[in-house]
Amino acid sequence: MPNAMTPQDRLEVMELMTRYQMAEDAGDAEAYARTFAPDGVAEWANGIRRGRDEIRRWMEDFVRGGVMGADPARMRHFLSMPYIYEGDSTRCKARTYLVIFTYDDEGEVVANSLWTYIDDIVKVDGEWLFERRYMRQDMRRRTAQPPAGGG
Repeated sequence: MPNAMTPQDRLEVMELMTRYQMAEDAGDAEAYARTFAPDGVAEWANGIRRGRDEIRRWMEDFVRGGVMGADPARMRHFLSMPYIYEGDSTRCKARTYLVIFTYDDEGEVVANSLWTYIDDIVKVDGEWLFERRYMRQDMRRRTAQPPAGGG
């Protein structure tokens, strides 16, 4: 039977979430894909991606769209503290709120939309990775369009 999650495990799970979001905002498709287990699943309103290669290709397409990795930034993702639960030394679940900031038509920074990440996270060869990451949109500005592929 696996041991209980340690405080170090929890910190490593939080670091995983931060690496994911920083890679997404930077447009680093390879680093983004590496936050998933080799057979990991990413699910958004517009579809499901399975495995690192498919997830990486999705992010590369998103970067080509000019939103992710833009300099200066056109979009930023801000995470709440995660609620990590049902955890042991090999796996856990987590829920985290996400706020996406973009520019409005007048060039002002606005909170575009609010989301919830619902995660199954697993330890693979000593590293915490997303086994399944589901992104659920909770609310958005009336004039805001949801991100093309997720968040």
